[in-house]
Amino acid sequence: MDEERKKWKAISESVVDVILFLSKQNLPFRGHREAFESNNQGNFLETVKLLEKYSPVIIKYLSDIRISTKMTTTYLSPTIQNELILLLSKKVKNIVLEEMNLN
Repeated sequence: MDEERKKWKAISESVVDVILFLSKQNLPFRGHREAFESNNQGNFLETVKLLEKYSPVIIKYLSDIRISTKMTTTYLSPTIQNELILLLSKKVKNIVLEEMNLN
């Protein structure tokens, strides 16, 4: 159970890091064809694939996605991206409001 928790924590941290990076650089997230067999899947998925070179957890995770016919939740979909962007934007907004109240 602890190993599974660590795995999902590493995956979610990687996904959030990609979102923060693309947002900071003001880059678009999605491409025209986001299927795994596509050559250019957009900045978000291509950046996750770049992490695959360096993270054993991401290597295994993307491998499982590629071979699974039953995996329905991947944490890489546009819906999840939008939800995470919304959560992160709320966090930033709250920090800004707290700082404004302190001044």
